[in-house]
Amino acid sequence: MTTTTTTTAVGRPLDRVDGRAKVTGSARYSAEIPIPGVAYACLVGSRVASGRVTGIDTSAARAEEGVLAVLTHQNLPRVAERLPPAPSLNGSAAPGQSFFPLQDDVIHYAGQPVALVVADTWERARHAASLLRVSCTKMPPVTTLEQGRIQAYVPERIFGGLLPGRIRRGNVEAGLARADVRVETVLTCAANHHNPLEAASTTAVWDGDELVLYDSTQGVGATQVTVARLLGLPLSKVRVISHYVGGSFGCKAMVHAHVALAAMAAREVGRPVKLMLSREQMFTSVGHREEQEQSVVLGPRATAG
Repeated sequence: MTTTTTTTAVGRPLDRVDGRAKVTGSARYSAEIPIPGVAYACLVGSRVASGRVTGIDTSAARAEEGVLAVLTHQNLPRVAERLPPAPSLNGSAAPGQSFFPLQDDVIHYAGQPVALVVADTWERARHAASLLRVSCTKMPPVTTLEQGRIQAYVPERIFGGLLPGRIRRGNVEAGLARADVRVETVLTCAANHHNPLEAASTTAVWDGDELVLYDSTQGVGATQVTVARLLGLPLSKVRVISHYVGGSFGCKAMVHAHVALAAMAAREVGRPVKLMLSREQMFTSVGHREEQEQSVVLGPRATAG
């Protein structure tokens, strides 16, 4: 008679493989990877929640010492492919939003990137970014679920087409008609922002037509596929490295615009570029959990049968 013993980690005092590196400070996160000759990019977000960019005065920023480039929708190269409007869970592209910024003058939300300043130091990039003068026309924003009801829709498929947008089983109306008790309620959930300890950051390094991204991401494969499609590169030309991730809460599962923007900026200036989101930008640049409303109807019967 053969006895099979299954060994698990449950209840055993196992050491964390990465524990020593994290508590001693020797762990390298994406923004801490030392890259020779690296330049720094600073995103400039819209202060308008809805509207259009009518002008950007870049003269003062360009005149600052150490500034290598100021990129806007007027001079940033076009992305190679428009990605699907929903993230994917099946190994395909996982865009964090339905459009790529800095491709036109339309402002969809507050904090949307309207410019990218690249300089030889982070301090110079940030200072030059503060000198940009962005002129906008304002349109009424839609900021609540109630305001957007007339625009609400039920998608046919979600998560990149992996799941149906609506699931129905049985005859709900007939079942409720036979119920002895009917309970109806509406549950609401306010919008939430995920804000992990490590802010999102990407360092892009080009070697000819090959790209290496040091990115704070949960999904190196998703990042590889998404950036390759945006830039029109074969998958074999894009490598994504993520040694440690300092928290995520979902915001580092999707691939947001700053990742590809870092690569585009690095290609523009001809040297590695590091793009680190500020704490304020973490509220506007890596998605959020939207305001939700669920209508629930229960129809139990007093006895079975």
